[in-house]
Formats: sequence, C-alpha cells, structure tokens
Amino acid sequence: MLCVKCKGRLYCGKSSCPILDSFYSRSYQIREMDERPTPPSVFVGRTGYPKIYAGPMLVLGDQNPEIYENPSAFSSSVEEVLSLRMGLARTYRIFTVESAKNPDRNLSALQEIASSIRFVDVEGEYDRIIRKPSLDDITMPSGISAVFRKVRIVSNPKIPQKVEKVSEDEIRAVDGVMNLYISGFSTSYIQRVFSVGMLGMERKLVPTRWSITAVHDIIAETLKKEIVNFDSINEVLLFSYQHYGNHFEVILYPSSYSFQLVEIWIEKSLWSPERTWIGSDRETAGRKKEYSDLSGGYYAARLPVVEHLHRMRRQAGVIVLREILPEYTAPLGVWVVEEGVRKAMNSKPERFHSLDDALNTAERRIKTRRDRWEKHIQLYQQMSLKQFL
Repeated sequence: MLCVKCKGRLYCGKSSCPILDSFYSRSYQIREMDERPTPPSVFVGRTGYPKIYAGPMLVLGDQNPEIYENPSAFSSSVEEVLSLRMGLARTYRIFTVESAKNPDRNLSALQEIASSIRFVDVEGEYDRIIRKPSLDDITMPSGISAVFRKVRIVSNPKIPQKVEKVSEDEIRAVDGVMNLYISGFSTSYIQRVFSVGMLGMERKLVPTRWSITAVHDIIAETLKKEIVNFDSINEVLLFSYQHYGNHFEVILYPSSYSFQLVEIWIEKSLWSPERTWIGSDRETAGRKKEYSDLSGGYYAARLPVVEHLHRMRRQAGVIVLREILPEYTAPLGVWVVEEGVRKAMNSKPERFHSLDDALNTAERRIKTRRDRWEKHIQLYQQMSLKQFL
C-alpha cells in the first residue's frame, strides 16, 4: 500500500520505481532539436533545490504546439495523451532559485516563453540527450530531456499587458495569483508564471510540481474566506463525471462549509496493483495547514468545487468520491483530477431529499462497495432538510 502514498517518490528505499520503470523501457523517437517551436511552457525541477534545473519544453512532432498544454484538446485515451506528451522534450540547465531576482538572458527567455499566450519558436545549443521520460502524479508527462547551453527566442511572444503589470507591481505572490485569476487567466497559465519567478516581492523560481499545488491552494483558500459568509444550500446535489479511468461523484449537502476527498484506487489500478486502497482527507472552514496525505490530487479536486460554491454564493458540505480504475494506466498529472471535477460541476446535478439517497445513487455507479468507503466519510454540522422542504 506504500505505492499509493509514494507515487514514484521512492519512499520504499529502492533506487527506482518498478511501476514507472515499465514506462521507461519504451522506445521514443528522437528528432533534431536545433530550432523547434515550444508551447507556452517551461519546466522547473525540484532536484537539488535551491539549485534546480529549468528550461523550455520543445515540440518534437508535427502537431500544433498549442495543444500540448491544452487538456480540452486532448484525446479521451490515456495512451494517446501519453503518446502526445512524449512528443515534448524537456530541456534544462542549472539555475539558483534566487536568480529570478536578476534574471540573465536565458532565464528572461524562459519567463517570456512561460508568460506568452501563444507558442514561440526558439533556437539554442543542446547536448547530452537523456532518453528517460518524465512521469509523476502531479505534473504532465514529457518525453526525452536535453541539457541546453543557451536558448534564444526567434519569434515574438504574446504577453498580455495585465500580466506584465502584475509582474512589475510590488505585491505579494498571493495577491498576484488572485489578480490574474480574477482577470480570467487559467490555473495552468498562472502556475507557469508563478514557477518562473514572475510573481511576488521576493521573486524566486518555484519547481513546477510545487507551483501547481500552490496556485490551487492559494485560489481555494481565498475563495473559502468569502464562501463561509454565504447561506447554505437547501438541497442535496449529486454531480458525476468520468474520464481517463477516473470516476468522480461529487455530493453537496446542506451544512456549513466542509470538504472531504475519498480516493479509491481499485485493485490493478496504476498505483495499487495488488489490492484496493482507500484513503481520505478533509477540512472545515479554517485554513488547511498541513499538506494533504492525498498529495496534489486533494487540492486539484477541491478547487473546482470551491469555485462552484463561490459562483452559487452558497456554502455546503462537500464529499468527493474519486475512484481510479485499471484504465488509468499512466500518471498524467493532477490536471486529470481538476478537469474531471470541474466537468462534473458543470454538468446537470441530480437532486435529492436526503444525503443517504445521494450516497445510494453514487454507490450504484462506483465499483467498490459502499461499506468500504463510507467509513472514510465524516459529516460536519449537517442541517436537517426538513426545514427547507
């Protein structure tokens, strides 16, 4: 069961992850990398922090560069998404996290790439090709890697004026994130500019893995402060969605704000090959201080629900059931969770007079028996529906 908590981070003490090794054994086509387009994307690693690896992602195939960072354009097949993302090369060189305070030519290029809303063409000098792809539970996968000596943008990036202004302002990173979010920028875009040190007063490079969760957390915690002042919903709502072998059931019930995520990795799924594993984490209205045992998936699942409540101007008790099936054959990143829950929340909900009726309906769509996962659910200040009916 350690594999579910570890997700390739080698908590087991082994030198490599046996589950991920099965992906590394595949062969990937390597193309010339002298001058390639890049989607508006860079990768900032965490190994060696505060000296870290960072660089642009380069398109090696013939696809439109902009689809590589756009989940809405992805195929519905895990293998096809994996194949697409293997067409990206992750290039890097060593930077210190403090270098964002006074970026050199290479880092300035990375910041322009990350903040552009359309792809740019780059040229550079690369060597030391590494054939091992990048796979983990939070970031999107990518293919080969290469060390670059220098990189130069050879087309004009398109950087919104709003982003340039926020980047120039002497404001906290939290305020910069919310400023861009309120202006309509996607979480994936904000995560990019956050990771390359364009937000905040201290200006530091932030590993991509950390920036994804940080942006999810900043936005949700900020919206929660307003949600707790709203009236509660007056009915039980059930939302459902499934993609990439991830099944989501989201229940809202009359209560003050609380959020719970129950993860069910059924037998033979990616991180639980031998038997079904069930874990959970929860919070009430106060700020969640400790990092979730469910890793970045917790924050990715929470954000779309909090957004939905904020749009409704209501608070509620929330239960998210995430069942991961054997069809989820490769780690694609927590965008699978964020987009899955968001699409669930955008669907037409089923309405019930009792929470138990909603749980019964969710149970019929979940492969794991209710008695196995219900014990992970705790109800907080549930309100009687009789007062609303």
